[in-house]
Amino acid sequence: MNKENTKPKHTDEDRARLLSILAPYKAFVALLVILAMAASAINLVIPKIIASAIDAYTANNFDARKVIIQFLIAASAIFIFTLLQGVLQTYTAEIVARDLRKKIVDKLSIQSFSFIQASNPSKLLTNLTSDMNSVKTFVSQAFVAIISSVFIIVGVTVLMIMINWKLALAVLGIVPIIGTAFFIVFSKARVIFKKSRKVIDALNKVINESILGSALIRVLNSQQPENQKFLEKNLESRNLGLSVVRLFSVLVPSIMFVSNLAVVVILALGGHFVVMDTLTIGNFAAFNSYVVMLVFPVMTIGFMSNIIASATASNDRIQAILSTPPPRETGTIESEIKGNILLENVSLSYEDKPILRNV
Repeated sequence: MNKENTKPKHTDEDRARLLSILAPYKAFVALLVILAMAASAINLVIPKIIASAIDAYTANNFDARKVIIQFLIAASAIFIFTLLQGVLQTYTAEIVARDLRKKIVDKLSIQSFSFIQASNPSKLLTNLTSDMNSVKTFVSQAFVAIISSVFIIVGVTVLMIMINWKLALAVLGIVPIIGTAFFIVFSKARVIFKKSRKVIDALNKVINESILGSALIRVLNSQQPENQKFLEKNLESRNLGLSVVRLFSVLVPSIMFVSNLAVVVILALGGHFVVMDTLTIGNFAAFNSYVVMLVFPVMTIGFMSNIIASATASNDRIQAILSTPPPRETGTIESEIKGNILLENVSLSYEDKPILRNV
């Protein structure tokens, strides 16, 4: 039976464990959320500024200076909030990764040599590199992006309904379609990403063995077999990457097609409302802007959900190391040793492999 299919899916408890790594950094996280929501709120205001300017122009009451000042204030605020958010995200991610890496090193430093060998050094290397990078990506990108995207979706929905609820309901029908497309694609992509993690472990193992045994490889003239082992794993990794590319090559055009359908709905139904004088030209233009703002967060949530899945798997592997109990105390001889030492019937085994037997 394929072990890949027998592994349980990530539960809410696994995701809660991933979020728990942010608990010691509550101040940074709270500030990140505030900055992200502030920038998103100002982004929601810009289409309203455009709508007011267009309506004022059609009413021969256009004040260019006022519009320019409003745009400059909004653009400056977005720039400042986004800049601070980016710096703080990177700083927080590096601190989280540094502390996690230190915990892993401290845990491994007290373990026995047999534990290191049983845990597979190549897997431990992946924990310190690829798994750590997945957690860093979650902290620096996914966490704040999800919160910001949800805020924008809710805000856009409310503003569109306030402008014209009939047109809003027609346009909001694209959200479930895009969400379904992402769910189908990422449900297949997650399986591929799990396999790729195992391939990375195998690649690290081949590289580690080649470096440690380089002298023996040259003596035995076995460079070609070792090179072939690396090429096989590298080819498997490439094929998995191409599988992901093929999935997304279908997803992106599908989303663009659905988004264009929403634009057609706005042009047809919204144009009808403009002619019937139940929708202003400014609000008609704002609707087009809000559709773009609505699609992008949905896409962001889809992409970030994959990062969260990868980070959850990586964090589970990291926590498995951190939860390892310390080695048992073997004790020491404190009294002075006198006379000859005789050892009889000594046996030693590493796991199931006997090394010494009744020596």
